[in-house]
Formats: sequence, structure tokens, C-alpha cells
Amino acid sequence: MFSKWDKGIVLLACYFGNLASASAQQVSVLNENTNATPAELTVNSAFSVLPAKCITLTQGRQCFATVTFTWQAPIQGNYCIYQVGKKEALDCWFNQKQNSISFEFESNKTMQYQLIAYDFDKVIAETSIEVSWVHKASPRKRRWRIF
Repeated sequence: MFSKWDKGIVLLACYFGNLASASAQQVSVLNENTNATPAELTVNSAFSVLPAKCITLTQGRQCFATVTFTWQAPIQGNYCIYQVGKKEALDCWFNQKQNSISFEFESNKTMQYQLIAYDFDKVIAETSIEVSWVHKASPRKRRWRIF
């Protein structure tokens, strides 16, 4: 006889086995039905960020803004947004054709972002948030004197 613990493990194994099988079937069906190539994904995809420019008062200071990424792909699939140079995705979507995300941007330099088609492991679009400033940083410090 099985204990409650054994039954739970068996049910969990069946659930994850079915989930993995369904995912594999979904990806293969996606690739077969669309007949899309990574090149077609790159040409027909849209990826933008608003605002695309963040302005700070002085050069070298952190710039803060709430930005919204919007993307659209020609086929339904699995997509992620990555900041160039980072290994962690900002966000990922599964079985989607378009979506958007807002987040708090903080940087003192221009940052680039990529939309990646997870099914093809391919960068399909890129965008950037440009950081600029009103006043250039002065190499000398100003010292105020009364006399």
C-alpha cells in the first residue's frame, strides 16, 4: 500500500511529466504551424521603449524614469526582454504575440535592451534608453568665498 506521501509524489511526477510533454508539443506545433524562420521574426517584430530618453541635471548623475517596453512579434511564442550584459531577464512571456512591461529605470549611462525569441534562442529586436544631461560635469570644483 502507498502512504499519503507516496501518492503525493506519484501525482506530482505525473503532473510535471504531463506539463513537460505538453510544453514540448506546444513548441513543436508552434514551429510546424507557423513555418517562421528566425530571419522572418527579426524583420517582422516591433520593440520600443517610452520614454526612450532619460535626462538628468548633471553629467554622471543617476537618471530615474518609469519606462514602458512594448513588443510585438509576427507569431505566438515565448519571448523575453534582457538588458544587454545581464544574464537575468527583465520579464518573459509564454505563448504570447505581443505585450508590454513598465519598470523603474535607474542609470547614469545609455542602456540597451533585447527582445529574444526563446523558441529560436535568437535576438529579434533591440532598443535603448539614452541618458543625457543638461549640464556637463565640470573638472574643477567651484569654491565659494565671501572675501
